[in-house]
This record gives sequence, C-alpha cells and structure tokens, in this order.
Amino acid sequence: MEKRRILFIINPISGTRHSDNIERIARTTLDPTRFDMEFQMTRYKGHGAELARDAVTAGVDIVAAAGGDGTMNEVATQLVGTSTTFALIPHGSGNGMAYHLHIPLHLQKAIRIINDMHVEPVDTCMVNGQHFFSVAGIGFDAKVAFDFNQDAHRGFSNYFKHILKNYFHYRQVNYKIEYDGKTLLCPAFFITFANSSQWGYNVKIAPMASLQDGKLDICIVKKPKLFLKLLNVDLPKLLTSHFDRSNIVKYIQSEHIHIIPQTEEPTYLHIDGDAAGIVQEIDLQVFPQSLKVIVPRGI
Repeated sequence: MEKRRILFIINPISGTRHSDNIERIARTTLDPTRFDMEFQMTRYKGHGAELARDAVTAGVDIVAAAGGDGTMNEVATQLVGTSTTFALIPHGSGNGMAYHLHIPLHLQKAIRIINDMHVEPVDTCMVNGQHFFSVAGIGFDAKVAFDFNQDAHRGFSNYFKHILKNYFHYRQVNYKIEYDGKTLLCPAFFITFANSSQWGYNVKIAPMASLQDGKLDICIVKKPKLFLKLLNVDLPKLLTSHFDRSNIVKYIQSEHIHIIPQTEEPTYLHIDGDAAGIVQEIDLQVFPQSLKVIVPRGI
C-alpha cells in the first residue's frame, strides 16, 4: 500500500497549551508504515494558508491543522474543492469545530483518529467572499470576538469577561434579512451564521445545525429586557444545548442569505471566532460537501 503524505501545520502559540510537543506525539501515534509525516510551524498570521496552499500544489494527501479555530480557518480555506483531505488537531481556546465533530481535545486521541482514515464531506460557507467552517456572526458576539482578539490573555474566563463587559454597552439594532424570496425585518442583539452547532467551549448556539445539510442556520438573538432573565433562563439553555427553546431567539435556514443592518453604528463581523472588521452588508452562501474531513466513526 502506498503511503499517504501528511503535513501538520502547527500554530505554536494557539490557546493555552504552548509546551505540548505535537511532532513527538504524532510520530509516536501515527502508523509510520502508512504515513509520511512532515511538520511546519506557522510564523505569522496568514502563514498557515500559505503552507496549506503549497501543500495542495505539491500533491500532499492530508493537511492537519494543529491550532485554534483561526488556524483551522486559514488551512481549511485552501483545501475547499480540492482532493486534499483536512484533519483537525484542536489546540486552541474555543475549538468549536472540533467539539461539533467530536474530535477529542486530548492531542494523542485527536491524532489517533487519523490512523482510522474515516473521511466525510462537509459543507463550507462564505460570508462576503471569505470562507468559514464553523460559525460567523455580526453584532454583540462579533464585538466580543474583536475585544478578545485584542487581549493577550486567552481562555474561557477571559472570554467571559468580555461578554459581560459588552453586554451592558452594546445596543440592539434592526436588520433587514433577505432569504428564499422572503424579507424579514427584525431587531437583534446579534446574529450568528451557524454551519456547525458550536460557538466554542462546547457552547451550542445552534443545537440543530448540521455540517452536511447544505444549509446555514441563522440565529437571530434579541437582547433580554432583564439581566436576571438572561442569567436564570436564557444562559442555562445556552449552556445545556437548549438555546433553541429560548423566546429571545429565532432560527431560519437557507442556502443564500443577504443581511443589511439598519443602523449607522459600526457592525462588527467575526469569522470562526476571529474578528473580521466592520461591514455594511452581509452576503452568505453555502457550498455543500466541499471539504473532505477526517472524523471519528459514528458521528
């Protein structure tokens, strides 16, 4: 049997586990009779995309991204629509895509899945011409992502600090949403575009979202009038995968969505958890089964 070439693209500063030796673990976990292994460290933002693009050109069979959701996005973007298979080694803070795919956060267990070579095609998405794979969004959560990205400290406790800080200052605005020949006018605190179910940290913003249904779940969330209601009713539902039962959220599904904020205030956008600037309008599109991903059997 001919060996498969696999390139590990490693972000050495992702998340909070800087000291783990991913190369050593991979070399002792993957079957050397089946895989030829190569390893590259990213040195700057965008380097992961360059390495992945070069790997596709060179005919590498598998590209594994070891990092957080930002590294995942950089690498996977270059593999969409190609014959190169993507593997995800969660090594970041949120790890939303990994949680959705049931890929363990334990490095050795995550790498061991590659030995099984169970590959599934998944949907990918674009927002304003940029790929995303797990979730993107506008409004409050995008402002939180912007502030979190500017902070030198990682981890859920620090992320939660930015959630609380912005909750009391960020205002709800109106949006015009066009999809499937319909127009919806509604107020929202934030709108999440969910390809997978996860924000990260195993928090499910869209519990029913699927990576293989050819549709985006659009989660339109209003700001609770009372903070105590958020703490006692809505937040528990979010943390227990029942957010779809909250009366502050509305879900729609579609393959192509256009959104126009009805405000002169800045509209922040995040893509797979990374701040992506300020936008005037949002155009969303799904590309069904356009990325091959190694996943555990039985998901």
